[in-house]
Amino acid sequence: MFVHLGAQVSISDKDIIAIMSTDALDKSKLTAEFLSLQRKLGKVIPVDENEAKSIVITPKSIYLSPVSVLTLHRRCEAGYTDLPSLIAIDADK
Repeated sequence: MFVHLGAQVSISDKDIIAIMSTDALDKSKLTAEFLSLQRKLGKVIPVDENEAKSIVITPKSIYLSPVSVLTLHRRCEAGYTDLPSLIAIDADK
């Protein structure tokens, strides 16, 4: 299944390593350092211009999503699919 992260971005649920709140950046120096390093490596992808509510970690990228952790968790459990986003991504190839 795919998880819709916001805007036109959907990723495979099998690629998700972790989903955490952006509040974790304020509470954990290690998490903030990790995200800073990933930004320097060019692996951080903002999903859209809205303020990020969650951080989605995959093996290749870190996504900053405007969708809350709770909503992303529900989408993962429900097998949420977003066909229009998948079609838009495939159309660019």
